[in-house]
Amino acid sequence: MRKLDDNFLKDLKEGQLKDLLNYVKSDNTLDLEIRENYINIYYSGGNILKVIKVNGSYIFSFDYNYLKLTPFIKKETLKQHQEEKKWNSYFPIAKQAMDFYFSKSPNLEREFQQLIVRENNYSSIANSTDFFVIDIEYDNHDNARFDIIACEWTSIASDRKLQKNFKPKLVIIEMKYGDNALTGSSGMKKHCDDYNSFTSDTTVLSNFKSEMLGLFKQKRELGLIPCLSGKGNNNEITEFDNSLELIFLIANHDPASTILKTELSGLINQKIKFITSNFMGYGLYNQNIFDLNQFLTRFPKQINEI
Repeated sequence: MRKLDDNFLKDLKEGQLKDLLNYVKSDNTLDLEIRENYINIYYSGGNILKVIKVNGSYIFSFDYNYLKLTPFIKKETLKQHQEEKKWNSYFPIAKQAMDFYFSKSPNLEREFQQLIVRENNYSSIANSTDFFVIDIEYDNHDNARFDIIACEWTSIASDRKLQKNFKPKLVIIEMKYGDNALTGSSGMKKHCDDYNSFTSDTTVLSNFKSEMLGLFKQKRELGLIPCLSGKGNNNEITEFDNSLELIFLIANHDPASTILKTELSGLINQKIKFITSNFMGYGLYNQNIFDLNQFLTRFPKQINEI
């Protein structure tokens, strides 16, 4: 279950981790995600700091494999800044190490995934989008691995006030960056099969919705979605809509390639949707969501120009 205990939350808000949370909230290149009583802080799609609670204290860790491609930064330096909680010096040094690493060994899907979080959760346009990201890289350790879990909470005023029995809806978004990501063991067909298996178990699905409801609440409590915290929208979601959707976000497909067209032809009977950008951005709007037939009809040349 992805959640933090009350003491962990308290330490982030007003205790020994307060400075860390404030630093993350002041730097929009960082993204704090809640795990099973620990947190991951991401930068450019990579984990720049992991904070684990052990016996009432906290252990800070960094993946030192990121140092393999730079001779300029030493493990001892980063470790010292971690232990002394010198975040003003730790994060710039760790970022530089990761920049060196990603320049030689990029993970573009993860990087652009984090851009989606930034645009829809805490950028200047976040309050006008129709989705808020609850979690990324979800894994229930039972063949359910999803890129992005989001809450579709439309920006219509009455919906934001939860009037007229409106309930926000959970959606699962699978991001595919480039044509190589469309096929194979983590391709579109595999995601559809995993999603269908996951949603076929009503107990698992109910527990998942409860987990995401609690996770969303904790993110708001920590101020990680500014427009839904503090003096923003304080309307509390107590229940999600019964429906759940699988949405594909396809980035940088080459229209000259037949890969996407071929893959889509094998998904005709799947209940899936697609989301497109709104004039080159990563804000998520429900006007840009299409079912498979609409997607094929509306974007034939983008899918395959031939």
